[in-house]
Order: sequence, then structure tokens, then C-alpha cells
Amino acid sequence: MSNSDLTEAVRLRISEQRERRGLTQAELGARAGIAPGAVSHFETGQRLPSLESLVKLADALECSVDSLLGRALNASPEAIDPIFVRASRADSDTLDAVRRVTAALLREPTDSIYKR
Repeated sequence: MSNSDLTEAVRLRISEQRERRGLTQAELGARAGIAPGAVSHFETGQRLPSLESLVKLADALECSVDSLLGRALNASPEAIDPIFVRASRADSDTLDAVRRVTAALLREPTDSIYKR
């Protein structure tokens, strides 16, 4: 992927993710801790965000950096619930608890302790 292709992909995805969430550039900037003008520059393709800014934007948009880079298999917000993105960033004890609860909730009756 060329630098211009990357800039275009990031530009579009930041804008799409922001608009899906009903945020203004100023609101996204405030959530991400970056200047609204920087968000504008990223969305117009005038600048490519630094890695630090990209991570802040992904956190503020509750999506992955891969989705902003166009590397996710399905970058749509419907594909990955933001709760799972937040859970993936949790500490190991919390993540282990989330895994156990999720496994218990999704367990098929034949896989559970209810087997007779």
C-alpha cells in the first residue's frame, strides 16, 4: 500500500467512524485529547496521524487501529461491538473474568453442567 493509499484509507475511515457515532470533529478531538484542527487535517488527508494519535483516535472511536488503517477484515461497527474492543484492553484478571462469563453465557446445553 502506497503512502497516498494509506492516507486515503485513514482519512476515509476516521471520517466514517466519527460520523457513525454522530460526533463533530471538535467532539472527537476532545475525546481523543487532540486538537480539532488535527482531526480536520487527518480527515482531509492533509496529514497522516502519528501512531500515538492513531491509537488515541481508535480509543475515542471505540474501534481498532487496524480498522482505521483498513486492515480489519470487516471494519464496520456492526461487526465488532465496542464492548469487546474495550474488554480486549482490560487487565489480565478482568479479561479472564470476561472470558469465563462469556463462555458460560454461550455454552450449549450439551456442553454445560446441565448434562444428565
